[in-house]
Amino acid sequence: MVKAIKGTFIECDAAAREVLLRLNAEEKFIIEDLDKFHLFINSNYLTRIQTALDELMDNNTYKSQ
Repeated sequence: MVKAIKGTFIECDAAAREVLLRLNAEEKFIIEDLDKFHLFINSNYLTRIQTALDELMDNNTYKSQ
């Protein structure tokens, strides 16, 4: 019997991939780590992942004062 899992295919750079792997240790949303630029993740976590990456990028972006 075939088992299908609904997911989202993500293409990312190496830095974003490492962040996603670290987040995955807490929440287990990665279904398959395909290669160094592609991940297949559980679609239910997509919004949460986008928010976490946006926050990380905002915190690591230089802001002149």
